[in-house]
Amino acid sequence: MVKKIKIIILFCLILTSCADYYSSEARKLESEEKYEEAIVLLDKVIKKKPKNIYALMNRGVDKSLLEDYKDAIEDYSRIIEIDESNTLAYLNRGKNKIRIKDYASAIEDFEKAIKTKGSENMWMDWVENPFGNRSDFDVKMEEIRFERGRARYFVNEFNAALDDFNFCLQKNFCVPESHSMIGMIYISCEMFEEGCKALSKAKELGADVQEEIDIYCKK
Repeated sequence: MVKKIKIIILFCLILTSCADYYSSEARKLESEEKYEEAIVLLDKVIKKKPKNIYALMNRGVDKSLLEDYKDAIEDYSRIIEIDESNTLAYLNRGKNKIRIKDYASAIEDFEKAIKTKGSENMWMDWVENPFGNRSDFDVKMEEIRFERGRARYFVNEFNAALDDFNFCLQKNFCVPESHSMIGMIYISCEMFEEGCKALSKAKELGADVQEEIDIYCKK
């Protein structure tokens, strides 16, 4: 019986060691932008440890970078099945849903991400501490709301989108991009003077909006 227990322990240690090795090598490949090769190693980690959230998260990111958005969504969904409070998984899944133009479902994910932090009116940003790793998967509220604002814009929820982008400006987050999106919201509502003013501000801050200015603001 003792011998059997020792064999089991040794087998578990070998599995853990292999998984750690594959994870480490995958990170090296990712740093070299060799995402396909990294995914092969992460597949091995996940086969050995199906509930390894870090490996699933990294594989989802790699798939996103390779524009394999639907498979990336599946990885983030697996994470959420394991940990329904994983803010980053909801955010990343929502961003990939925007990429496949599933805007309504993306908005649902961003709202779930917000709920993991509390609410829009009262939330907590997690910080690193020696007692847990929740901060590894935390996301700033302004990042979630920026992405939700984008999705809302695409489904013509202009007032709600405007609220999200103004929040981002208050938090000094993605300022050029927020001005750009605000400009396009105003233009979509045929408020060209306000829209062009916002686009000009975005350009002044470094956003690439010259094409939009040429189309809408030089009449």
